[in-house]
Amino acid sequence: MAQKINPKLTLMSVPKFSAYIAISLLICSPDQIVAEASQEEARVVETSISEGVIDLSVRLSLPSDWKNEAYLSKKTYQVNGPPGVPNLGTTRHRLTWNDEGVFEWFQSDFIQIGAYEYTRDFTIEAQFFDGRVRFGVFDPLSKVLLFDGLEYVAEFSVPDVIVEVSENLKDWAEVEQLEEVSQDFTVGQTLLVRFKRKKVGSEYYRVRINSGGPLPVNISNDEPATFQLDPFALEGVALDDCLLTVDVNYGGGCKDHEFELFMSPSIFGESFPAQANLWLRHNGNGDICRGLVSDKIEFNITAVIEQYRAQHGSEDDIILNVYGYFSDKPNAVKVVRYSP
Repeated sequence: MAQKINPKLTLMSVPKFSAYIAISLLICSPDQIVAEASQEEARVVETSISEGVIDLSVRLSLPSDWKNEAYLSKKTYQVNGPPGVPNLGTTRHRLTWNDEGVFEWFQSDFIQIGAYEYTRDFTIEAQFFDGRVRFGVFDPLSKVLLFDGLEYVAEFSVPDVIVEVSENLKDWAEVEQLEEVSQDFTVGQTLLVRFKRKKVGSEYYRVRINSGGPLPVNISNDEPATFQLDPFALEGVALDDCLLTVDVNYGGGCKDHEFELFMSPSIFGESFPAQANLWLRHNGNGDICRGLVSDKIEFNITAVIEQYRAQHGSEDDIILNVYGYFSDKPNAVKVVRYSP
């Protein structure tokens, strides 16, 4: 799966969303015109600016199986307490399923328990122990579960978020305090990011969302030319155990950019230590903006180690040759050494 990075967001400009989830939007005025990212599963679905407060509602492309999720109702309900007790606030209905076919339906201040079964790919039938039956239908596009007439969205851990601001797409400063980062229940897997700016002008923002692990290395026997899509500069690589960090920069700033890493050929070079050639494939998705974007991308090289073990029957040191975009720089390669 390609890692999407560096969509940009600007007020009178374009902001950037990077790391393992990326999205983009363009706000041209307080009345806001939004240009959504091309990927259906990772995009800004709502924005607002009011008196210097900026709200972003971002649909996340979280890897998930709808059957293994816990769900929270989009609607909130008042928590009922004993007479005379002050307002206890609101809560959401919560659905959980286990592998033994038992479900729990938490409703405000009590729990109902029953058994369930999947009747089709995206439908579920739940029967309470008193005999009552309820039905659920999951929408894979909106990622909303309609259960007994009530809309639910999957519960997820809120990722770490850093918002940065720049006037030139080169020098970035962190927004010191975010007002709110929370799960957004307006649609499916969405995140609300809120922050303040004393003056909303022509400046760029990028939001780094750290949710998810490093990408795998794909094993291939394709020719190197196959991996050369859009230009980029390979600035450096670093290896910490099985985590390979790649520093790149490229032109863009207005669309999602995707990177994948391939080992090709699948056979290790005859040397000691053995050598593996790794090729980056960069897809800029037709981004014609001219900002200089820098990023760090993380890959897990476990697939390379397992490939070596399968061919040699043991583990040993491996030289990793990481190649940059070579249409005009055929010798653009960075070398690191893996030691078990």
